[in-house]
Amino acid sequence: MTRVDAHFEFFTNQEAFMKVIGLTGSAGTGKTSVARCLKSLGAELIEADDVARKLTAPGQPLLTGILSVFGADMVLPDGSLDRAALRQLIFSDPDARKRLEAITHPEIIAAIETWLAGMRQRTPPPEVAVVEAPLLLETGLERLVDEVWVVIAEPEAVVRRLVARDRITPEQAQAMIAVQMPQEEKIRRANRVIDNSAGFNHTRDQTAYFYRKLLEERNEGQQ
Repeated sequence: MTRVDAHFEFFTNQEAFMKVIGLTGSAGTGKTSVARCLKSLGAELIEADDVARKLTAPGQPLLTGILSVFGADMVLPDGSLDRAALRQLIFSDPDARKRLEAITHPEIIAAIETWLAGMRQRTPPPEVAVVEAPLLLETGLERLVDEVWVVIAEPEAVVRRLVARDRITPEQAQAMIAVQMPQEEKIRRANRVIDNSAGFNHTRDQTAYFYRKLLEERNEGQQ
């Protein structure tokens, strides 16, 4: 085997063992905190909500598509999407939510697939890539990942976080939770579950432990 062949084989093997974590959980459980922990541990990270914001920025075709369905009332004076108004609509109208998902989900999924392909083409590729997506399981994104990690929290804490974060009423927070996949079903489909009920330090320690275990398993698979 030549040095060039050996070099190619090494990086091909590295690519094959890039692990992809699909990180999900109900709204308000603390997925973002866990995602940031994983990034600090060395993982590459893409967040579906961030992808959606970029794809629906002023001038983007996806924003035009949304406004063509939901009307100009969904745009702010600066030309950006009125996310608060749209969120209120889709959580009160199941048909509106389905129409929005039909417009946005294919584009978001395609962008995530492109990002993952780019990660695999890096020399060398990262050991771990994380796809953080609230609707990972509902949209079929789990087909793109090696493991599903679910973040959970006590229901009362979730409602408090949503009220504080989104400036909504407890009733609106409950409505947001009600339209999502039940937490029990997400747990059933998870490879690893992180409980974010006991504070950040506990969550960080769980995340670091699972991350180390994943790397150990990845390295064992290369031997």
